[in-house]
Amino acid sequence: MSVITVKRILRKAGAKPTSDRRYLLLRSFREISRRYFVREKSWELVIEILLFAVVVAISAWPIFAAADALNRFL
Repeated sequence: MSVITVKRILRKAGAKPTSDRRYLLLRSFREISRRYFVREKSWELVIEILLFAVVVAISAWPIFAAADALNRFL
């Protein structure tokens, strides 16, 4: 059996709840992204970018070929 602990963030009486939530959400998102990119190796990112560029180039070629064929047809 496991125990679930819930922690509440205590706010000051004069603080706006919507702005606090938005700030906490942004701060949380930034922390997640920082932790992800710290662990991500830069050379892996470069390889992924190059492979993405190759896939985009291969998939764009038929579109340009079809546009050229339509240009010649018209």
